Amino acid sequence: MKNMIFKKDELRILWPFYLTDLIYGLSMIIFPFMMIYFRNLGLSFFQISILVGAYGIASFLFEIPTGAFADGFSRKYSSLLGLFMGGVSLLLFAFTTNFYVMLLLWFLAGLSMTFVSGAFESWVVDNLKEHKRKELQQEYFIKNYSLSSIGMIVAPLIGAFIIKNYSQSILWIVSGFGFLIGAFILSLFAEELYKPKRLSVIKSLKNTWDNSKKGLKFSFSHRQVMLIILGSVFVGMLLLGETGWQPLMVSLSMPQYSLGFVYSIVAVGWVLGPFVPKLFGKINVKKTVIIVTAFRMLLLFSVVLVHKPFFIIVAAILVFDQFFKAMSDPLLLSYIHKFIPTRIRATVISIKSMLLQVVFALTGLIAGVLQDAIGPAAVISIGGLFGFFAIATFLKLKD
Repeated sequence: MKNMIFKKDELRILWPFYLTDLIYGLSMIIFPFMMIYFRNLGLSFFQISILVGAYGIASFLFEIPTGAFADGFSRKYSSLLGLFMGGVSLLLFAFTTNFYVMLLLWFLAGLSMTFVSGAFESWVVDNLKEHKRKELQQEYFIKNYSLSSIGMIVAPLIGAFIIKNYSQSILWIVSGFGFLIGAFILSLFAEELYKPKRLSVIKSLKNTWDNSKKGLKFSFSHRQVMLIILGSVFVGMLLLGETGWQPLMVSLSMPQYSLGFVYSIVAVGWVLGPFVPKLFGKINVKKTVIIVTAFRMLLLFSVVLVHKPFFIIVAAILVFDQFFKAMSDPLLLSYIHKFIPTRIRATVISIKSMLLQVVFALTGLIAGVLQDAIGPAAVISIGGLFGFFAIATFLKLKD
């Protein structure tokens, strides 16, 4: 059975990363209830968007320097530092209801993930390259997505039990410890085969700046990479009304604890979605992403038509939207690595993540104002318009 799921030596090389992916999914126990948690504290949609924006601003400020740090010093230590900082930030959320303290913690969470975002996947890709097993790269991105999603099937069910019987703040503690356990596993069992030359502090800072410039120049001069990054930004903007899904379903008479069941089903889609394109033989990334984006647009446009008490319809739309998202995201993640040189790999991926986060921060603020004014359903549907821009961008890619 193992040989049917994993290729030769795949588990031997990648098991610490796969296990961390699974634990990461389990750590997302707060995710299905986070917006409701903030709303129960009395925060407006605009205040929530400021919190989310703090995460994006931190990413904008630190993605390139931390990505360059990973390229110039260590992908492993960059990832471990980020997971540790993220775990501590989430733990502290359980002990405060002050908006400004939460704003600081969310900024620190955003900072922590900049150490992970480009470094972690670059660490895996370069390990595979050193093992001369580059053919496992797409296998990793598909199974990475699916394993974390398996954890996310279980996490919302546990979360539903907790919020029905105990304080919601416990969810933050569980999430924080998950990040810390992931860092512990990687520190003990995951090797780093590609190791940049260690430099002095001054030279390291100079190397970070040089890597940042090289990564920026490459990202905007390489046509394929630029189009993938730009298209990914537009796909990300389909999530314009993301903070509104949970409050919308509750406003349509869904019990709060039932959000756990909805997001558990969503996670099933995340597990299965990445494997669907493989059923059709050789994968054409360009065509697959364009078709999937078109389906997501239609789903998002339909949300505004749903009225109380039909929360089950909105839940179904969310499930299918995320299923289609899971079909295309791993393909884009794997596809972009085909064009990036090893020495600036983490930097370029960090630039992509930085652009996504700053766009999310800015559009999130606009979405927060709009949701307070016209409601989450309308804003979720407006987000579908960005699919037109994503499709127009992907059409310019060369197959």
